[in-house]
Amino acid sequence: MTGKNLFCGFLIICMLLFFGNLFSAAAAGAAPENDSGSGQVRGFVYHHFGMEDKYPSTSVSISQFKEHLEYLEKKDYTLLTLGEALDLLHSEEPVPEKTAVLTIDDAYKSVIENAVPLLEKYGYKATVFVPTRHVGGPNYMSWSQLAELRDKGFELANHSHSHEYFLNHRQEDIAKRFEKDLERSHRMFKDHLGITPDLYAYPFGEYHPDMIEVLKKYGYRAAAAQKSGVMHEQGNRFLLPRFPMNFNYGEMESFTGKIKMHALGVVESEPENPVVRDQNPPELKLLVKNEELRAGGLQCFVSGRANCETKYKRKDGTFEIRTVSTERLETRRTLYTITAPSEDGSKWFWYSYVWIMPEYSE
Repeated sequence: MTGKNLFCGFLIICMLLFFGNLFSAAAAGAAPENDSGSGQVRGFVYHHFGMEDKYPSTSVSISQFKEHLEYLEKKDYTLLTLGEALDLLHSEEPVPEKTAVLTIDDAYKSVIENAVPLLEKYGYKATVFVPTRHVGGPNYMSWSQLAELRDKGFELANHSHSHEYFLNHRQEDIAKRFEKDLERSHRMFKDHLGITPDLYAYPFGEYHPDMIEVLKKYGYRAAAAQKSGVMHEQGNRFLLPRFPMNFNYGEMESFTGKIKMHALGVVESEPENPVVRDQNPPELKLLVKNEELRAGGLQCFVSGRANCETKYKRKDGTFEIRTVSTERLETRRTLYTITAPSEDGSKWFWYSYVWIMPEYSE
């Protein structure tokens, strides 16, 4: 299994080990499906389709994906590309409560072979993040196939050229290495597809503030991470959350539980740099704007386990939340996840933050 598949499997398992308990606890407080708009979009990330025997941690079965699409159609969801969703979130137009985005990382062949026919059947489009060095390689789509998707109205976005671990470089070199890689991917997008993307997905979900500054310099308007959560209009556009889908956690109970989640309402987070340095375990500080939040119901999880401490206080109509693990972090990536119900019990809120320790291998 490749490093990409190992990471995705690790991240999915860590986040979803506690989904069953969380969803059962929140079942009575799930968002009503006729809720009014709230300026939020539920995003999902897929990788392989119909390759669950080989890649169970990064593939959904064809039947699972079909069930997801059937649900979206039956429940009258508005399905947008990521770019369309961002346009709507940051416009004066209301965002329907039932709005979703399907994104696909890595541009594997199974996308065009197994996913696209189903998407077309339901009249849906998706956003595909492309690592340009791998295009045309074994198990990946070709440039002509990507051009076919472009012509069909699918959104093609950047997933780097090399798909490397940028944070493995010295901190003072990260921006330079990342910019060089970005320029190479731009050349290939322009040469083969005649486009220059303005949406990005970080390889392995690893990012650094210097990388975000490079993306802004090149005119990017947003970037997607690989952490669970709900996009909202006041969230960080360069750390967009997406719920991961795979075979083990792609059953309908899990899918419907996620699509009913709401954004916690984080407008600021500290630190901006997710790399763990001197303080281990690190403390996460959040500023949350959410008038519906029942702070007494706050829960925290560290890679799926409730071995953390959370404190909060109200300040000028907002909440200041502090969360820290009760144990040292000893893996390359560790998720802090904060959840809470609404005061009336009708909604469940969610936010996650990824810590990175580059000195650890996968």
